[in-house]
This record gives sequence, C-alpha cells and structure tokens, in this order.
Amino acid sequence: MVLNKRPDKEPLRFFFGIFIIALSIYAYYIGTSMRNSPELFLMPESIKATELPCSLASSDSLSVCIPAGIDFSGRGGAIEFYSARKQLRGVIEIIKGLPLEHQWRASLKSPLMRVFIRDVDKTDTYELMVSILQHRYNPSLMGAKAALIPPWMKKAHGARILVLREDKGLVFYTPEQSLGFLFKPGATLMMSVQGTIPPQATAGIMSSISLIIPAKPGKESTGFS
Repeated sequence: MVLNKRPDKEPLRFFFGIFIIALSIYAYYIGTSMRNSPELFLMPESIKATELPCSLASSDSLSVCIPAGIDFSGRGGAIEFYSARKQLRGVIEIIKGLPLEHQWRASLKSPLMRVFIRDVDKTDTYELMVSILQHRYNPSLMGAKAALIPPWMKKAHGARILVLREDKGLVFYTPEQSLGFLFKPGATLMMSVQGTIPPQATAGIMSSISLIIPAKPGKESTGFS
C-alpha cells in the first residue's frame, strides 16, 4: 500500500517569507524617504512658455527677452536681470557642463541600472536627466536623482520640476528660488534666480534665450541660433 504524500510546502513558504520581508523593507525605505526627502518623489511637469511683454537684452554671447518691469545688463557671456521692487535677481550664462555630471553618469553604468536607463554614453545630458527624474519609486535611481536636484529644494514648499520639451530645457523651481538648464547645440546655458517669479514667466525667459553667433571676418552681420 502506497500512501499519498502531501506536497512539501516548505520551499513555497520560504520564498513567500522572503518576499514579505523584501516588501516590508521596500515600504519602510520608501516611507522614510518620502518623509525625509519628499523632493525625490517630484515628477517632471511639461510647461510651455507664454508670450508676455518683454524687453530684449543681450551680451556678447547671448540674447534673451526679459519680462517688462525688470531691469537687466549684459556683460561678456552673461546677462543679469534684477528688480529691487520685486526683490528679484537672476543671471543667465553659458557653462562648460553640469556640476558633478561625470560622477552621476558613472553611477548609472552598472548592469542593474541598464534595466531602467538606456545606454548612458549614447544618451545626451537632457534626455538622461529627464529619464532619471521620471522615476519616482525606484530606490536604485534615488541616488542619481538626489545628485540632480539642488539641495535648496529639500522639503521646499511649492517645489516643482518643469520641463520645456520643445526647447530641451529643465527648471528646478520653488517660489523663492529656481535653477534652469537649457541645452543648445554645442552649448549648455544656466539660469539661476533668487526671488519670486511665476513658472510661466520662468519658462518664457528660458524659451527666449538665443546664442549670438559671432560674425566671421568679411561678414557684415550676426545671426541668432
């Protein structure tokens, strides 16, 4: 006589237990991160520039439309704008590259990261930043996302990440401060602002930035990119 043995459920219980433990650790990590660093859970928002009354400002290398009522000056490769009445000050300038870009790019080259991010070396900086910032609940990418978000956005009220998709621009925005990057062919531009400026006005300034192309010898005029 052969007795029917009941299937051994121990392996199933073991893996189920591991799953519950892993899920608990993940939930604890996410919950703690949301309390301590809510800015890591911001999602990029697409924004389009709105046409507003403005004045054309220029320097040796840049041209931009500054909203009416705000003073400005251009020097070298930068344009400054300011308003004592609005307690506003900002600067637009060409930069050589993003701060710490080499470090956070290197952190994305592990085999695990390639599950979530495309080939890092073949992806331009703008697309790579947007790809990282679009992840909200992925613990593997939180370190890279933290490296992109300015430290003054930590727990900031009204913090937003704005994306100007048509212009390849990104703005880290709070009502008190903002930092924007614009990726032009062959150049990266940065706009930093201290003071309150509406998101649509911020997008309008960013969208209006142009590079001035110096005239070659023998040419009579300059153009704008």
